[in-house]
Parts: sequence; structure tokens; C-alpha cells
Amino acid sequence: MKLFKQFSVSLVALAAATAATAATQPFVTPVSSTITVDAVALNSSLAGYSIAAIGNASWNSTTGVLNLPIQALTTSSNPGPLNIEYGDTSGLKFTKTLNPTITLQNFSFDLATNELSGDLIVGNVLYPTLKIENQSVLKALNVESVFGGVDGSSVANSGTARPLDLRASNFVLSDSFVEYLNLREINPDSVAFVAGMFTQISVSTVPEPSTYALMGLGLVGMGLMAKRKRAA
Repeated sequence: MKLFKQFSVSLVALAAATAATAATQPFVTPVSSTITVDAVALNSSLAGYSIAAIGNASWNSTTGVLNLPIQALTTSSNPGPLNIEYGDTSGLKFTKTLNPTITLQNFSFDLATNELSGDLIVGNVLYPTLKIENQSVLKALNVESVFGGVDGSSVANSGTARPLDLRASNFVLSDSFVEYLNLREINPDSVAFVAGMFTQISVSTVPEPSTYALMGLGLVGMGLMAKRKRAA
């Protein structure tokens, strides 16, 4: 139990259910997603641990931003809430000499419940001393998007690719995680601080290099037109 409490801060991105009858949604690609945490608080809570990204994720310890590749964007109905699935083996790993390794991976964010979920492994990946899979942990109270209503809960199928912009913030422990803790006689208040450490989940369309080039050409063209008008 002590080990679980000590590493409870690492339960930021644990599991959400993926619908078996999901429909793929066409969005403008590539799409970037980040999870922003309080880096100072995280480093303080895991003093002495080395933090590194695993899989195709990248971690910026200065800004506290974890950049995750998106594996799929799906809905369980048409229209329906969007489910964001990240790479199965992408996430974070915490290591410290003579201490168990902490691995966080297989993240997802389900807009049906606004819950962030994933897997937690404490110990060796081959011989874990603690393994939690597909466990919802955090719930976002504020979710905004530019599609599917204001919270991404009603996304319709489309044959046309659409831009994607979503922000989730103001996290609390999810009801299912609170139940999980209570069943193991762990006071949820003792790990409530975990929710406050995570500030935002962000998903957005990233302009292709050609898009940047076109934007640049457009600015140049506007400058030339302004110059011609002044000359006239």
C-alpha cells in the first residue's frame, strides 16, 4: 500500500475503454497531442527518479509537456463521443537505482466520460510487482473543442477531413478510480493532489511543412501588394 501511495502521482494517464464498433473519423493530419503537468511538483514528488519518454512519445522536463502520438480517433456511434487512443507502448518511464521502475503507457481520453486512462506497471515490465490495466484515473471538468458540439460528445461521420482542436482541463479523480481506491482501503483524499498536478490535455492539427510554406508565400504576397499600393 505504501508503494502504491508513493507512486500514485504517476497515475496521470491510465486507461479508457475503446469501443469495439468504433468508426474511424477523417481529420486533417498530422494531429498532435500533449499532456501538460506541473513539472516542479512532479519532480518533487518523485525526487531522485529519472524521467524519460518511451515508445514514440517525447518528454520535456522543463515545460512538463508529454507529447504523445495518436493511434486512432474513433466514435462508438454516429454521431457519438470521440475517443482518442494513443500508442500502446508510448508513455513515460521513471527509474531510480535500487527502486522499482514505474511505467505509464497505453493512454486514452474518452469524451463520453471526459476521462483519462491507461496502464501502470511498477517493477520490471516482464515481472511486474504491480500492474493496473485499462483503469480510468482522471476526469476533466472542462472540455472545449471546435467540432461535435462544445465538448466533442457528438461527432458525426464525414467524408471530408476536418481540423481538430480540443482542450481539456480542471481535473479531478474519476469516480471509478475513487472506487478502485476505496476497495483497497486507500483514502482517495491521500492521492487527490494527483489531479491538481495535471493542467491540460491538448489535441490539435499540426500544419504540414507545405502549409507553413503557403502561409509564408501569402504573407510575402500581402507585403508586395501593400508596397505596390504605396508606390501608386
